[in-house]
Amino acid sequence: MTRTPHLKTATAEARGTNPSTTRKALEPYGTPQMQHVRVAQTRMLEETRTFFDAWFDRRHKMTQAMGELATEIMDAGADGARISDAMSRWHEGAGERLRADVQDWMTLCTNCASHLAREATEAETEMIDNTVEMARRAGTVRHATPV
Repeated sequence: MTRTPHLKTATAEARGTNPSTTRKALEPYGTPQMQHVRVAQTRMLEETRTFFDAWFDRRHKMTQAMGELATEIMDAGADGARISDAMSRWHEGAGERLRADVQDWMTLCTNCASHLAREATEAETEMIDNTVEMARRAGTVRHATPV
């Protein structure tokens, strides 16, 4: 008969659920600099909402235009000139919507990158300011040469 070795139960610390370990892992998320991450996320969400509102509006117009095109084609019967004219108008509108899609996409990407850059810069500035202030509070030797 084979004997199964006795397995020790993992301690909270070994599992990484020790309260002090958990607290240390979460500390970076409680820093004032994380506020900048949340601000950037909120602004990017607003930009994305604006983008998709316009995008869905254009898709709605496209659906309307397709219905109007179908009606015009059915009403035209065998008149090739009317069908061609209707197709040209629809194609022109589709091109305008596509250009607006690309332009709005580029605006979305540019604005989101701008929000991230701005908030990262502000966070770094705050970190530097905080570090300088902590160094001042810690005191310095009167005759120390700065490095």
